[in-house]
Amino acid sequence: MAILTISRGSMSGGEALANCLAKTLGYPLLGRDVVVKAAEKLGVSEETLAQKISRGPGLWERMTSNRRIYVIGVQTALAEQAAAGNLIYHGHAGHMLLRGIPNVLRVRLIAPLEMRVKAVMERQHLNREAAEEYIHNVDEERTRWTKFIYGVDWNDPACYDVVVNLEKMSVDTACFMLATLVGQPEFKSTEEGKHAIDDFLLRCRVKLALVTNPLTRDIDFEVSAKDGVIDIKGELPRAGMLTHTSERDEGEIHRAAQSVPGVKTVYLNVHKFDAYH
Repeated sequence: MAILTISRGSMSGGEALANCLAKTLGYPLLGRDVVVKAAEKLGVSEETLAQKISRGPGLWERMTSNRRIYVIGVQTALAEQAAAGNLIYHGHAGHMLLRGIPNVLRVRLIAPLEMRVKAVMERQHLNREAAEEYIHNVDEERTRWTKFIYGVDWNDPACYDVVVNLEKMSVDTACFMLATLVGQPEFKSTEEGKHAIDDFLLRCRVKLALVTNPLTRDIDFEVSAKDGVIDIKGELPRAGMLTHTSERDEGEIHRAAQSVPGVKTVYLNVHKFDAYH
């Protein structure tokens, strides 16, 4: 079992490469589908979710938990597909959404600007100036989004296992190279890797349960999972006259986490602070 994620700029040939790899390897292909699945889980429209995860953060969204809810929803839907077996994902930020899974081949695809401009002009019927502006805006939004969510530069080659440049290489050649690479021992599935994916999926499901619960969604927390044992670290305002916070908050966190199938034990490590300071 192996997983490939393809990250690319707008109109860089990513969809064509993903289709070629899916045909060559016989792997399921996932792109926009994961957004649809996440939207279904969250009860929001696909269009709303797509906007939330593709646009850079505005001032208001920096002060709300909406972005985090949508991202965790997409991550959970993607993790469910990854746990099912081989997968090629060419949606946005797959290399970051699946960070921590061992057998993921993280591909960064780049293409000459001229090639991208021509593709935009043909597909969207724009003139050259408008096509260049479109590419610039989309790339800038993705850079801001990745920086905001993960604190990393989307263009940093250190985030990937391999960078493919289509300036001199055809999509078919790139496809052949990556199909060969993913078959190497470094990216083959192991029992340890399967357990890691299962733990990753359970962690995502617990995070989703917490962020979609109105009583726990605003808590700043970290979640880890190992063989059904969940460790939740977070911060809670100390109960006092100026807050409505009480020990019931901790109980609600436990209940939300325990409601997830597969969870055996929940450990809560909470740091309490004075909200009025």
